[in-house]
Amino acid sequence: MNRTIVKTREAHDFLALVPQLAGFLPEKSLVLVAFRGNRTCGAMRFNLPDPAAPEKVLKRIATTLVGTLCKIPDVDALVPVVYSDENIVAVAGLPQERFVEVLCARARLSGFLLRDALCVAADGWGSYFDPDCPAGGHPLRAIAASEVHRAIPDEVRRDLATLQSRADLPVVDPSMRERLGRRLARYQRLGGQAGTMPELLELAGDILDPVVAAEAALGFDPQNLGLDDAAALLFLMQGPACRDQMMLQFAFGETVGRNTHCLNLRYAILQRATGRSLDDIIAEEQSDGLDSPHSRVTSDLMLGLGRERPDPERIEPAIRLLKVLVALAPRTARPAPLCMLAWLSWAMGRGSVAGIFVDQALAIDRQYGMAELLHTVFGSGHLPDWAFAVPPDEPENA
Repeated sequence: MNRTIVKTREAHDFLALVPQLAGFLPEKSLVLVAFRGNRTCGAMRFNLPDPAAPEKVLKRIATTLVGTLCKIPDVDALVPVVYSDENIVAVAGLPQERFVEVLCARARLSGFLLRDALCVAADGWGSYFDPDCPAGGHPLRAIAASEVHRAIPDEVRRDLATLQSRADLPVVDPSMRERLGRRLARYQRLGGQAGTMPELLELAGDILDPVVAAEAALGFDPQNLGLDDAAALLFLMQGPACRDQMMLQFAFGETVGRNTHCLNLRYAILQRATGRSLDDIIAEEQSDGLDSPHSRVTSDLMLGLGRERPDPERIEPAIRLLKVLVALAPRTARPAPLCMLAWLSWAMGRGSVAGIFVDQALAIDRQYGMAELLHTVFGSGHLPDWAFAVPPDEPENA
């Protein structure tokens, strides 16, 4: 892949480029744009702090953000960009000025060059480093009219949406939703009480291979999803083992899916033979050093440990499919695909979108285990290791 270089000489041109770097239209956000030398190498989005927060809180937040930035290899400079719904004319200076001062001081202390610090507000934009910024800021139309919009090649230009709209579900046929509910209930009756992993895996294997099903699903047209396909996929996802296997397979490929499925079958046999819970079996194996390489790889991938990047060309169609499945599913069947959407979004670096999906899952079932786990992981600010890996063909912008 050829590197894409888009030159920005003025601040408003740079602001025209930031949404493309971030992959969405920022709202009420802080975007840290990282540089290696003169070229950008990443853009990370964070929530804005309370403007009235004590300085010690702002310092703690700034330290965490700069620490995250330090994980990106060879970063030596940054530009913080605040997106605020406040009006510049309504505040002294620019919105979030106290926090940006603290953040810039912490970044300089860590050795980073601050190329600029910018704010896009509801009524204008400005630079925190510009003492001559006019009252009310510069007009937003300068960003909208920037030549940068035309300079970005069509083949790399992203269709942008807000974070909230990235989590919006498609409109589906109500009659299809009703028929799917009845079909899913029929599968579940066939399974009896197959809510535990051994029984569900056994039943799933009798109906269809979850690895084959997951791979075939990537080729489905979500807008013309068949009733049988949708019901079978939703049924498989209700079992935590199949859910996680399909999720990892969507991200990393069929080999990972097959290895995970084989691991699940092994644990299912142990559960049936011993009557013990999966958590107890895994904990004992790990304490005795008996856990398999596949087990360690699977758990590491789930937690984002490792520099192997997931495949966006697999994840994006999976996300489109899962959104349709959530929209079609009965309410009680939604937490599983919602958690899959959350994890896949997080794996792609869309932590804020992931958080929306987790919140939706928890609103349905406060005790849903995967949602609780993801809520904890996302709430800690943990990002997958591959988010900080440098791909050999990384496109850059300048």
